[in-house]
Amino acid sequence: MRSYRRQHIDRGGRNNGSFWLSFSDLMSSLLLIIILIMFYIMYQYFDMYEINRAEIARRQFELEDATKALEEQQAKLTEAEEKMIAQQIRLNAAEDELKSAEDVLADQKQQLADAQTQLSDKEAEIASQQEKLDALSAQLGIQQTQLTEAQTELEQQRTQLVSQQALLDDQQSQLEQLVGMRARIIETISTALHDANIPATVDPNNGSIVLESDVLFPTGDSTLSATGLNYIDQVLPVYLKVLLSDEYLPYVSEIIIEGHTDTSGGFMRNLQLSQQRAYAVAEHVLTRGFGYPTISGRMMDSLRPLVTVNGRSYSDPVLNEDGSVNMDASRRVVFKFRLTDEQMINQLKNILESGSTAKPTDAPSAEPTVEPDATLAP
Repeated sequence: MRSYRRQHIDRGGRNNGSFWLSFSDLMSSLLLIIILIMFYIMYQYFDMYEINRAEIARRQFELEDATKALEEQQAKLTEAEEKMIAQQIRLNAAEDELKSAEDVLADQKQQLADAQTQLSDKEAEIASQQEKLDALSAQLGIQQTQLTEAQTELEQQRTQLVSQQALLDDQQSQLEQLVGMRARIIETISTALHDANIPATVDPNNGSIVLESDVLFPTGDSTLSATGLNYIDQVLPVYLKVLLSDEYLPYVSEIIIEGHTDTSGGFMRNLQLSQQRAYAVAEHVLTRGFGYPTISGRMMDSLRPLVTVNGRSYSDPVLNEDGSVNMDASRRVVFKFRLTDEQMINQLKNILESGSTAKPTDAPSAEPTVEPDATLAP
């Protein structure tokens, strides 16, 4: 009301000093208010400053902790990155190894497939072999039974073998005697001729003796000369006496008279001449033989079925060392004998089967044999 009054007085032009006093009070009050506000604001500022400083300190501490944590995390991150790089390197190496392993695995799978194929083939083959084995096992069982039976039989044969061994030892000497029959005949003939002082050579291989044609016949003729007849009468009785003896006659199957010529002239002419000469010798022996004092009538009867006459022409000439024909030696009449091989074989068989020496059988009786090409007129 006071202030209103002052303003009212002032409007009438009266009393201006009171108006300024009221204004100063108002300004003082306003200044006081402003100062109070400023104090309040400053208080609030300092209070907020302290609060902010504490918050800043707290935030600074938290920031330092966060910085330390960040540094630790950064170190861990760096270490993790290094580990990750190392892991990446190992991973790359592992991938390479894995790729190599996959390649090897692929090869091994292919090998396994091939092996499985081979295994299937082998299994089929084994199955086939098993079938064969089963069949063989069955056969083996049969053979085992047979073997048992054979063993039983073998024991029986062993018993018989022991009893036969002594018999075989005795037979051995008999076999050796039969095998050497030809050698013994040849040796006996040679000894007989030597003892009779007869100049005749006996072939040690076959027991043949050679009568030279130049001694027996004139050149180109088949008529025996006196010298030839004398030579035959000396040689052949000794030769025949051995062959016709009781010891050797059972083993003699044939006595052969062969005529041979040289190579001069044609083959047929020489064939005829060789046959005629062999025939002439045979005829003389068979007719004159009964007059030989050393040849008995029984020997002559045994001689006739054994004589064979052959003419060979010049198919078997005598050769010189240089391969040329020895003309003189090729002209000859040969006496030789053949043993009864079949009879000897049968005798050996009888010895082996019966264990006894088979007695030689008498020589078969037959007429004298002359080959068709050797039958000529005397």
